[in-house]
Amino acid sequence: MPPIIHCIRHGQGFHNVGGGCYTIPDPCLTPTGENQCASLREGSFLDQSKISLIVSSPMCRTLRTASLVFQTALTSTPKSQRIIAFPDAQETSSDPCDIGSDPDILRRIVEKEKWPVDLSLVKDGWNQKKAGSRYSQSNDAIRARARDTRLFLREVVRELVLNGNDDAEIVLVTHGGFLHYLTNDWEDSYLYPGTGWYNCETRAYVFESDFRSNHDEEAWLMETGESRSRRGKDHPVYGKNDQVKLFTVAMERWQGQGLQRPDEVDLDLVVG
Repeated sequence: MPPIIHCIRHGQGFHNVGGGCYTIPDPCLTPTGENQCASLREGSFLDQSKISLIVSSPMCRTLRTASLVFQTALTSTPKSQRIIAFPDAQETSSDPCDIGSDPDILRRIVEKEKWPVDLSLVKDGWNQKKAGSRYSQSNDAIRARARDTRLFLREVVRELVLNGNDDAEIVLVTHGGFLHYLTNDWEDSYLYPGTGWYNCETRAYVFESDFRSNHDEEAWLMETGESRSRRGKDHPVYGKNDQVKLFTVAMERWQGQGLQRPDEVDLDLVVG
């Protein structure tokens, strides 16, 4: 079995309660969200012996989720490690709940909460979603950082295998909307507000093409059959042509849910 990438949506945040309160800046987990993390740790991730790297969006709710679910991997000796905070994996919208904290503030939060996090990749500007910027909420910008996230994970896998860790398992804790871009799987992408992933859901992926090769410039991921079966999907994942159609439906449904639709952001820049 090639190295596995476990993708996880964060536990319930305070912005997820009820109809959703998207004006809360960088919300953390609710007590329910923390219980969801404990259940995931004691269920799907009871055995964390093969977890070789934990990557997370630098948002408070994702860092907290990673620290709770992977307590064992983060504290075991001699395999103790830190969560890599990765800005490209942040959520898609420009609502206050999806805007991260400034690096200095985030550093103080991490120190106060005693989360074992490496913040070296979190630079000034990572939480500014200006039109035309890398972290814009536009479709093109999100697709670009989803691709770069996959490339980053592929490079990490290569290094682990090169160092003899052939059965490595990597974790990425991120957000419901971004996960559809990351995996290019738009099936059921509007079951919940802006996503088809429930809070603290986990799915397992491998690289579609040989991870040792650069032939696949997008570094596409493919959900494992076991993962799909676990969530009741008895048919293969839809192909890329079908995903284009599903994406269009997703944008319409997200708009109907009162959410931003990334495919209509920054269109004036394209015209100009």
